[in-house]
Amino acid sequence: MIFWVRGAPPLAFVHLLISMSVLAVATLLLLRTQAMGSAVQFSERRYRTVFDSLAVAIWEHDFSPIAAELRRLRARGVADIRKYVAEHPDFVVAMRGLVRITDVNATALSMMNVRAKEDFFSHLSGFLPETDDSFAECIIAIDERRALFQTEAIVVPMNGEPKQVIVAFGLGPDACLERVPGSILDVSHRRLLETQILRTREELAEVQRTSALAAMSASIAHELNQPMSAIHSFADAARRWLARDVPNLLETSRALAGLTQGVEHARGVMQRVRSLVGEARIDFAEVELDGLLATTVALMRREASESGTRLVVVPLSEETLTVMGDRILLKQVFVNLITNAIQAMLNEPPNSRIVTLTLERREDTAVVTVADQGPGWDGLDAGQAFGTFFTTKKNGMGLGLAISRTTIERHEGMIFARNAEPAGAVVEVVLPLSLPFDAAALDCGLHGGQEEVSV
Repeated sequence: MIFWVRGAPPLAFVHLLISMSVLAVATLLLLRTQAMGSAVQFSERRYRTVFDSLAVAIWEHDFSPIAAELRRLRARGVADIRKYVAEHPDFVVAMRGLVRITDVNATALSMMNVRAKEDFFSHLSGFLPETDDSFAECIIAIDERRALFQTEAIVVPMNGEPKQVIVAFGLGPDACLERVPGSILDVSHRRLLETQILRTREELAEVQRTSALAAMSASIAHELNQPMSAIHSFADAARRWLARDVPNLLETSRALAGLTQGVEHARGVMQRVRSLVGEARIDFAEVELDGLLATTVALMRREASESGTRLVVVPLSEETLTVMGDRILLKQVFVNLITNAIQAMLNEPPNSRIVTLTLERREDTAVVTVADQGPGWDGLDAGQAFGTFFTTKKNGMGLGLAISRTTIERHEGMIFARNAEPAGAVVEVVLPLSLPFDAAALDCGLHGGQEEVSV
């Protein structure tokens, strides 16, 4: 209740009302601010509870220095960031060292064998090995501000074995690059199991090839015994008829005719034995080569990491390159080529062990290039490498590249080998691109009859 003071001027009364109104508004604002602060504190506590209790490892990244460097590059006139990143590996290493880790949850601490957050790695480069090649695509994703970025990488915990992880985080236009939470899923055991399965399949395939060769050799020896004996008999008879004082040309002609029949019989036996190995058919379907190479590299990443080798994929075509083929057989070809490249560099310095896979389009073909920095073909004709039983390995059978060539040729493709400059070996796989008008014809042509596989 407001009391009117006798003799008080009206202006003082107006000032009093204004002051009381201001106090009332200030009180309401203060109460609202206090309520909002309580809500913010509640949200923060709830976020911290969820953040720390998740079973998935999470750590926050500060990508703002990367964004600043990318802006500087564009200001200097660099338009193609992907090409720049591929041509400047030192830039990738430098950028990786700029990324700070601003926060981690308890699961991340446990996964990286760290007791307290204060002891966790301060920068991303602390737990990524020098051979890591996954961060290059992350730089491109930051430049493109992708809504979702996902990749596989190798991380090195404190006092532990390297682990293969899947990393995913959002980099959309609305994301704050100073605090980007990333989900990290440990897939080491799954990848190890996949590697063991792949090696078991390779060992089984090698045993099967050896068994097939043994069976084919036994079949050839058994089946050719009779025609070879006949050939020898006819040849001996022809020699004796001609050795007479008066050569019997009629009997000689008959013996030579029998000799010819024996040769034809032997040839038929060889074709029949070869057909035993050529009964398998290829299961053709559309295969996206970029995805196939990505899964192949992911599968081989652990083996590469064990030998200190970097696997780098360089896509030179912005479009998706699709071919008609058998995914498993093509994947096995690239696994074999990558394995050969890794093994070829075992005696090279660790910083030189790099296998580069390049995917590009050349007219109506897709070309996959696998290049290493090893000793190359050691002065030999690179074409000899695809010969059956040719090997430079101590315990090699000389069948891997020969079978790879057969596989590519059955896909209507070609495979070439050459030495790189200044050092290293290069293998190019050329496959025809899948075209709508010839896909059905190709399928009919390949499934319409029996095919043979050369060994």
